[in-house]
Amino acid sequence: MLLLKTTLNKKRAILYLVIFAMLNTLTVSCWETPISREEHPPKADKKHIEERFAEDIKVLLLRNINEALLAIYSPYKFTQGNTILVEGNILPEQLLRYNNGEFSVGGKLLGSEQIQVVAQSNGAIELNGVRYYGNLLLLPDVDQGKGIGKFSIIELTDIESYIAGVIGSEMPYDWSPEALRAQAVTARTFAVYQRKKHADATYHTDGLSLAYQGLKKEKRELNIIVDETRGIVMLYNDQVFPAYFHSTCGGRTEDANLIFHQDSIPPLRGIKCGFCNTSKYYNWQTEIDKTSLERKLKSINPGIANIYAIQPVGIGPGNHSSMVQICYAGGTEEMNANAFRLLIGSENVRSTAFNTEIKGHAIKFTGKGWGHGVGLCQYGAQGMAEKGYKWLEILKYYYPEIEIKKIY
Repeated sequence: MLLLKTTLNKKRAILYLVIFAMLNTLTVSCWETPISREEHPPKADKKHIEERFAEDIKVLLLRNINEALLAIYSPYKFTQGNTILVEGNILPEQLLRYNNGEFSVGGKLLGSEQIQVVAQSNGAIELNGVRYYGNLLLLPDVDQGKGIGKFSIIELTDIESYIAGVIGSEMPYDWSPEALRAQAVTARTFAVYQRKKHADATYHTDGLSLAYQGLKKEKRELNIIVDETRGIVMLYNDQVFPAYFHSTCGGRTEDANLIFHQDSIPPLRGIKCGFCNTSKYYNWQTEIDKTSLERKLKSINPGIANIYAIQPVGIGPGNHSSMVQICYAGGTEEMNANAFRLLIGSENVRSTAFNTEIKGHAIKFTGKGWGHGVGLCQYGAQGMAEKGYKWLEILKYYYPEIEIKKIY
C-alpha cells in the first residue's frame, strides 16, 4: 500500500511539472515569441561570408569638433598604444578638448596622438549626454596652417549592439514586430556591407549612413527583436549588398543606379509599393525663400545668384530624379538630386520626387515620399505587417531575388 501511494505521488509530481511547463510556455508575450522553424534561415557557407564581420564595427560619432562632454561610469583608462595615460574608477562629466596639438580632459593633458578610451563595463561611456556600449577612439584633425585643433570621435563596438541602437533611431519601437524584424535584418545587412567595403578605412559607417544614437533609443522590445534576428542578413549572389532603406517611397521604390549611380542589381531595381499611402509624408509641399536656397547652394558654386528655375533631371519610374538642374542669372549648375536634398535640408525637400514652381521670391516644391526612395520603404513595411505579412515576405517583396542567411 505504501509503495502504491509513493508511486502515485511521483506520478502526480511529474504531471504538475508538465502542466507548469506548458503554462509557462503559453504565457510568453508575443514580443518573446521566437522565429518559427520555417522563418529561421540556414547558416551561410563560411567560404562565402567572413564571420569576422560579426566582431566589431567602427562608427564615426562626431567629426571635426572643438570639444565634447565625456563621462565614464565604470573603471576606465585612456591609452596610447600600449601605454596607459590615465586611469580611474569613475570619470564625472568633463570637457574633452584638442588644443595646441594636445588632447585634454578636464584640463588634464593626455597627449597629441590617437587615444583610445576604454571602459570596463559596456554602456558606461557617455558622450554629450548619450550612452554608448563600445569604447572610443579620439583622432586629431589638425588644421596646421592656422594651428587650430579639431578632432573626431569613433566608437568601437560589436555589430549587434550597434544594430540595437540603430533600430530605435530608424523606426518607432511600437510598430509591428514583423516590420521591426525586417528593419533589423536590413540595417544589419547594410552595416555588414559597410564593414566589408571599408574594412581598412579609419571608420566603417557614420550618422549619414544609418541613424544611430547609442543607448538613447534602445528599448527592451527592440533588444528582443535584435536577439531574435542575430546574425541574419540578406545576400544576393552569395554576397551582402548595400541594403538601402528610407521612410516613404510615395508609391514606388527607385533603382539604386538612378539615385546612387551604382550597379543595378535585382534587389535594388525598385518595385511598386502600394503599402505606404497612410504615411503623412506620402504627399508634401513647401516654399523656400530664394535667398535661403542661394546661400546654401553657394557652397558648391559661389556664383549662384538670382535663381529662376530648379528642374529635376533623369526621372525614374517612381518619379525620383537622378540630378537637379539649377538655373540662375549666370548659367546653370547640375548636381546629384539626393545631394541637393540633403544640402537644402531633408526637412524641407523631403525626397527627390518633386516638381517646382516659382512663387515670387520663393520656390514651391511639391513632392511625394521622404528619403532617397531606394530599397525598403519603412512605412510600406509597416503597412505590409498590418496586413499580416511576415518579415521574410516583407524583405523578399522589397528586395527581389535575395537569399536570407545567418552568417554567425
